[in-house]
Amino acid sequence: MNKKEMSKKYMSTTSSNKADKSTNADKTKEYPLPLVSASLSSPTIKNTVPQKCCIKYLDPQQNYESVTFIWLDPQSQSKDNIVTTLRMINNYVQSYTDSLSCFTSIESSKDKIFFICTSTNIDVISTANAMPNVEAIFILKLDGLAFKTDFVKVIGIYEEQEELVRALKQTLETCQQIRFEEFLFETENTFLWLQLWRDDIMTRKSNIGKQEFMEVTQNYYQYNNKILALIREFGHSYVVADALSWCLRSPFPSRFISHALYSRNMENLNLCRFLINGATRFLQQQPKHKSSTQFYRGMKLHSEFVTSFAKNIGKLMCTSWFFVCTKSRTVALAAAQSPAYRPDLIPVFFKIDCDSKTAYVELFENVSSPVIVFDICTTFRILYVGQDQMVIVKMKIASDDGRKAACEYKKKYESASIEELLDQVACPSKECIVPEQPLKQPAENREHQPSSPPTSKTIPFSSLTYSDRASGASACEECAPTDLTVTEYERIQRLSSCDNIEIVKNTTNKLNRQGVKKWRDYIRQ
Repeated sequence: MNKKEMSKKYMSTTSSNKADKSTNADKTKEYPLPLVSASLSSPTIKNTVPQKCCIKYLDPQQNYESVTFIWLDPQSQSKDNIVTTLRMINNYVQSYTDSLSCFTSIESSKDKIFFICTSTNIDVISTANAMPNVEAIFILKLDGLAFKTDFVKVIGIYEEQEELVRALKQTLETCQQIRFEEFLFETENTFLWLQLWRDDIMTRKSNIGKQEFMEVTQNYYQYNNKILALIREFGHSYVVADALSWCLRSPFPSRFISHALYSRNMENLNLCRFLINGATRFLQQQPKHKSSTQFYRGMKLHSEFVTSFAKNIGKLMCTSWFFVCTKSRTVALAAAQSPAYRPDLIPVFFKIDCDSKTAYVELFENVSSPVIVFDICTTFRILYVGQDQMVIVKMKIASDDGRKAACEYKKKYESASIEELLDQVACPSKECIVPEQPLKQPAENREHQPSSPPTSKTIPFSSLTYSDRASGASACEECAPTDLTVTEYERIQRLSSCDNIEIVKNTTNKLNRQGVKKWRDYIRQ
């Protein structure tokens, strides 16, 4: 029985068990924000976004951030203030006492879900663990009875609410740093959508400004005192020169803006267009750098993302946000090797080559290594994907190629407006409209491809696969997690294709078991 069938079976069983309690079956508690209209009247000026594209309120039934906290308390055991506490960590919270309604909501959601429950029912935990969009599971155990589980998404089991809150904060922060990144490849329509949108953001201004943006967001976040305080601070201190710093500020407004991009929500993007425009112009106005250099980024990715990088060697890729890196190889390696809260995540180390013309900025935030920020939706060309002590992805900035893709498409449909083009590209029912021929790799980039026979440090992932050495992981389970990972990667034999890349996931599951324990111990400190 696969995961989907298991989920349906459990839901069916739950539904039948509650048939005699239909009057109380759905005790869903949602905490929407009021629907309050804000006046956004503003004179129309030349070369601006049409006023009809701008929203006047936010739908209180929708989540305008990328994470939803789902709180399931079947026996109503917890304190009444738990939802308010959860909202201080993440704005959008849904509360349920009925598991059927809860899982139906999760299945229909496109957000990343943090599932928090008081139930230790094995079917409840198993169903949540099998759902693809459930990022992490937290169990608040209030009955004092012993309970253990080894589901990969279970972060921890907590007897005190304060302990749970601390774990939620730490895990969400870590997810934002090493997990919440969207990668789009040139074979996807979304890649073209982002390039068209980015080109438009540089040429047109919005007639919605700071005041209107504040009015709308204050209405939406009016029950979240933490966010309201940040909005007031934004109103008092924002200047255009600080646009980039504000765009990156978490939780507000970075979560709101990044979700608008992730969901391709044009109304919300137009609402905060002035901020994005100010940030990207600030980046483009940076002085040219003296020489070429290399930056780094450490992340944790699912095996399917690693597979996508392997399949797109030599092709273009972009992110849907400002790509943040570091000058320090050590800092990036530490992020990639950080304790794994999920054993099914693979450590990935990015190397980014930049020439002197690349637009980026260094931000100093009282850390040992300055943060390097690339412009929004920056295009990269994947040079190779290799595997040494972890998966290594080497890329080169290719912004000109991204602009070329947008220009060629606009030229092909000269009579269409940018709104029509974006709608056409975004609509899944339309004919696939990525460029007919993949963009060829410029001759100047070919020199970065490994030409000598592959070694353990530079091996194209397109020529990799993994032999079945799973027994090696079991033999080394008593070792320290880092040493274990290194040893097992050295044992894996390189063959001739990447068809067996799924074995990376299976091997990593075993390698990171102690890493998960280390993570759970870490967040309890």
